Amino acid sequence: MKHVVSFSGGRSSAYLVNLMKNLYPDTDFIFMDTGAEHPKTYEFVKNIVKYWGIKLTCLRVVVNPELGQANSYREITLDELKQDLQPFRDICYKYGTPYVHGAFCTRSMKLEPFERYCKDNYGKGNYQTWLGIRADEPKRLKPKDGYSYLADISDFDKSDVINWWKNQSFDLDLPEHLGNCVFCIKKGINKIALATRDEPKMAEDFINLINDPNVRVVERRQQENKIMYRGNNSLIAIMAMYQNHSREEILATIRGNKGYDSGSCSESCEVFSCQLDLGK
Repeated sequence: MKHVVSFSGGRSSAYLVNLMKNLYPDTDFIFMDTGAEHPKTYEFVKNIVKYWGIKLTCLRVVVNPELGQANSYREITLDELKQDLQPFRDICYKYGTPYVHGAFCTRSMKLEPFERYCKDNYGKGNYQTWLGIRADEPKRLKPKDGYSYLADISDFDKSDVINWWKNQSFDLDLPEHLGNCVFCIKKGINKIALATRDEPKMAEDFINLINDPNVRVVERRQQENKIMYRGNNSLIAIMAMYQNHSREEILATIRGNKGYDSGSCSESCEVFSCQLDLGK
């Protein structure tokens, strides 16, 4: 049975990489690139390879534009990792824009290419997928054949992981609201609003993408009106909602809600998360 770590680019996932390379030296490590990660995420991924000497396979989805036809994948080099939004753009052209209860972005860009690569290289049923889901994330720790979790080999919670990284020679220099896919549909609207303030050029590029006339228009209210986020909100609507609030006021709504760690790793998107969110 081959051990395969799906490395998301977050701190918990990277901590899992460190454990697995020592526990099982023949472990394979795979990073699925959406083209929508923050540049600091890409820097972090490259540092993992540089400082820990692992062999990391980087994949991108290759979208077959014909509906009903399966997509594939291609291997890319570390130097090709960049925030160009191309995989995200390609899936929007085929399927329309994703939305909070229709996270086909994770399925199409991460889960399906990952599974195809593993079946091609190891054979169906011959590999065990490892995900960086911690012991303090019980709702995400759902038993599933072929999957194991960070929690299976470590009792570290979120604060433990953050403290562990403070003692390393490098770290993910990224605040919680920006990591990792900057405008991820699973983030709260206040985090999205704060991200648009901190990364206005990225916000402009993302808006241009979702308003691209080549994006498929699906007869669903969410996709017709670019409603992608919680509370039936579009990105433009969220920006308008917070336009009269200062950055500090937006940040205070996050801190006053469920807490906020400037060095958190809670926003990484695991390859299996599209199924976890559906309760499968």
